[in-house]
Amino acid sequence: MSAVVELGRLQPVDLRQAWPDEAKNFTPWLAEEENLALLGSILGLQLELEAVEKQVGPFSADILAKECASGGWVLIENQIEMTDHSHLGQILTYAAGLDVSVVIWIARDFREQHRAALDFLNRVTDEDHLFFGVKVELFRIGESTFAPNFTVVAKPNDWSKQTAAAKFAAEETLSSTQALYREFWTQVTAKACGVYPALASRKPYKGNWQTAERIGSGPGFAVDGNAAFVTGNKLRIEAYISGASAPMAFDQLFQQRQEIESRFGHELVWETLQGHEKRIAFYMPGVQKKDDKSQWPDQQNWLLEHWPKLAEAFRFYVAKVEIEIDGLEG
Repeated sequence: MSAVVELGRLQPVDLRQAWPDEAKNFTPWLAEEENLALLGSILGLQLELEAVEKQVGPFSADILAKECASGGWVLIENQIEMTDHSHLGQILTYAAGLDVSVVIWIARDFREQHRAALDFLNRVTDEDHLFFGVKVELFRIGESTFAPNFTVVAKPNDWSKQTAAAKFAAEETLSSTQALYREFWTQVTAKACGVYPALASRKPYKGNWQTAERIGSGPGFAVDGNAAFVTGNKLRIEAYISGASAPMAFDQLFQQRQEIESRFGHELVWETLQGHEKRIAFYMPGVQKKDDKSQWPDQQNWLLEHWPKLAEAFRFYVAKVEIEIDGLEG
């Protein structure tokens, strides 16, 4: 007779045990690449972080992401309590201000009225606007680590992972400019194998910019390593800082400017943008045209030489800022 296998039992865990503060703990956790991927897998979406605490007028949206297959913007609003009218209003305000295609409202529990409101929005808006309600829970077995669980409680009519894949595949028809960018970034990511692994694992974008990696993040801010063709026939790489704490992170990094630039090997351009966002950039010399393919080899070689160096120059100092901001806000 075979032995009986001893099984554990799932025990629910209060969300506050893992995430005491929604803004300082839950939102940064969800913004991590693997956790956004987990959420996306439940919904049939390919989510990539764009910004944390994205400025919308005098307010800040929790997370702005991009749906990689369609290129559409995704708003994620978090609430580790029962849903309320205030957050419903915030969602509509942010969705309009950011012109998003997908809205994801995450909460501990959904009042029936709020779930019905999402169903109503899915019913009266066109198929290019999607609204999801997602319940977040934590479980453990015995003394195991906490395990998150996402459950979809509201979604567009007839939505499934299969319909999601079909929808976004259909939307992947590219304009001539998008096709050009996609070709350029595809070549760059292919050449990055063995040179810049973080970039090599990225899906090539169809826009003027490409993200290689998340250099680091902390309470209320994130630093991404990007590259972009910009106005004036210029090509740059950058450490892009987003989130409500971005100004504080920028200021502390600026205090280490000499050390960072010495580690990188070149002077950098330190830029303040609209809202909270900041940029520290390095530009390729000369006129760099995206549509002149004869320039592509030199442009791509320049990117692969300097892009990973920029990320490494910042990594240590970004980690240091994370600790300092933690202490300042704690």
